[in-house]
Amino acid sequence: MSGMRINRFIASTGEISRRKADELLREGRVRINGRPAELGDSIDPGADRVTVDGKPVSPQRPAYLAMYKPRNVVTTLHDPQGRPCVRDHIPPKYAGVFPIGRLDFDAEGLLLLTNDGALAQVLHHPSFSVPKVYVVKVSPRAEEAQLRKMREGVLLDGAVTRPAQVEETGARSGETTLKITLRQGLKNQIKRMAQAVGLQVTAIKRISVGPVTVEGLRPGEVRELKPREIQMLHKT
Repeated sequence: MSGMRINRFIASTGEISRRKADELLREGRVRINGRPAELGDSIDPGADRVTVDGKPVSPQRPAYLAMYKPRNVVTTLHDPQGRPCVRDHIPPKYAGVFPIGRLDFDAEGLLLLTNDGALAQVLHHPSFSVPKVYVVKVSPRAEEAQLRKMREGVLLDGAVTRPAQVEETGARSGETTLKITLRQGLKNQIKRMAQAVGLQVTAIKRISVGPVTVEGLRPGEVRELKPREIQMLHKT
């Protein structure tokens, strides 16, 4: 691979963000083949030697992970409030991965992590329709008219949400269990959709993103994606 921007190459180590890489470049701490590097420089990762403060820089191998995010864990690598975050559950050998999208603090289930920025952008961008499936509990007991509105779309942020698959999978006095498939990712979308039709979400669990499922994982566990799963995500 040739023509890779120097800041992107430094960030590919998994230990330095793109913003921090820009700071290092401005401070003159980066060299390419012994000469001072500048913002905007490109390199050939297979031929050029890059150092930061005299230490060689090597890109991290691509990593693709599935995590079962427990409830009451923040979908960030750091939390100013000191709450538990997903970083606490990432094995040290995968340092440098970051979450793709997010799950609410009180939600649980599948979260994808990677150090592949291009794939993360594809999966997280609203123009791509990657199906995400959730098991959701709402109260009070849902009526068919409410579920139909959620399927057809409700008004959020000045626009109608995309059509969603909403299937009732169980019900008891005062509560309904739903299986919801979304193809967009607005902030707190399921909670707000439910609220818009007079329902309150009491529990959310994401069980799949595209071809990847949470099956076989317990809360806090992480696994590497299978080659077929990675290939299918790249074709999204």
